[in-house]
Amino acid sequence: MKNCKKRDEYRSKGKGYYHFCTDGLKNGKLFYTPAQFAFGMILIGLLTIKFDVRVYAFVLMPNHIHIILSGVGEDCVKAFDYLRLKISERLRKDGFPPLPADYDFVLLDIKNQNQMRGEIVYVLRNPLEKHFSTPEGYKWGSGWIYHSLIKNYILGKRVDEMSGREVSRLSSTRDSLPAHWVFHTELGLLPGSFVDTALVNKLFPTPKDLTTALVKDYESYVRIARILKDEIEYTQSELNGIVVQVLQSHFEGRSLDSLSQDSKCRLATILSWTYDLSSLQISQSILLNEKIVRQVLNSKDYRY
Repeated sequence: MKNCKKRDEYRSKGKGYYHFCTDGLKNGKLFYTPAQFAFGMILIGLLTIKFDVRVYAFVLMPNHIHIILSGVGEDCVKAFDYLRLKISERLRKDGFPPLPADYDFVLLDIKNQNQMRGEIVYVLRNPLEKHFSTPEGYKWGSGWIYHSLIKNYILGKRVDEMSGREVSRLSSTRDSLPAHWVFHTELGLLPGSFVDTALVNKLFPTPKDLTTALVKDYESYVRIARILKDEIEYTQSELNGIVVQVLQSHFEGRSLDSLSQDSKCRLATILSWTYDLSSLQISQSILLNEKIVRQVLNSKDYRY
C-alpha cells in the first residue's frame, strides 16, 4: 500500500527535473558481470527513446542505479518498471536471482540550479564514495564524458553502419534506434550517444569547476545522502578538508590552533549537524577530547 501511494504521487508529477534512484540491494546485485553492466548501459539509452525522458547524468553501481533526468512523473515510473523487468530477465537468463517483487525506486524533485549541481555531484561521486574508482575513471556511467578528451578515442560502431539484425542483437530490442548511436564491444552503448551533456557543461563550465565540486562539495553530498538514507565514509584527508572549509565559512579563516575552547565546541557542533561526523571523527579532526565532544553535542548551549 505504501509503495502504491508513492507511485501515485510520482505519476502525478508534471514535467520537471528529477533524481531517479533505485533501491540499494543488500543481499544481491543488479549487475554481476561486465556483460550485465554493458547491458545496463544499453537500457539507460533505451529509456530515452521508449519514454519521453532526457538523461543528463547517470551511474550504474553493482546494487543500484542513479539517473539525473527530465520528464513527467508517469514516464519516470514507466522507465523504472522497464528497467526492473529487463534487469530481472537478464539476471534469470544468466543464472542469478531476479530482483525482489517489492524492488522500488525514489524520485526526488530538483527545483533549482544549486540543487541540480548538488544532485549531479552526488551521482557522479558515487563510484568514488563506494571505493570503486575516481568519478572520471568509472566506465559504467556518464562521469567520463564531460570535458573529456579520452571519449574521442573510445570508438565503436554506429547504428547506421550495421544491419538491422546486428542492431537488434546488440540492443536486445526491435525498436528503431538513432543512426548516430555508437555501440562498443565491451561498454555496450556509449553514453555520449544519448546523454545530454549541455546541462552539466553549463553548470560546470570548465574541467576544474566540475572536479573541484566533486572533491569539495561535501555538504551537498551529505544532504542528499540523508534523503536517500545512504551511508557516508570519510577519509582523514576529507575530514581535514571539511574542517578547513568550516573554518573559512564560519570562523573567518582562522587556524584550528587559534580557536578558543568555546569556538572549538561550536565547530564540533557544526561538524556534527552539517556533515554527520561522529564524536570520534570530530575529536580526532579538531584535537578536542572525545568526552568533551559528546557533552557538547548533547548540550542545548551549542545547538546549531
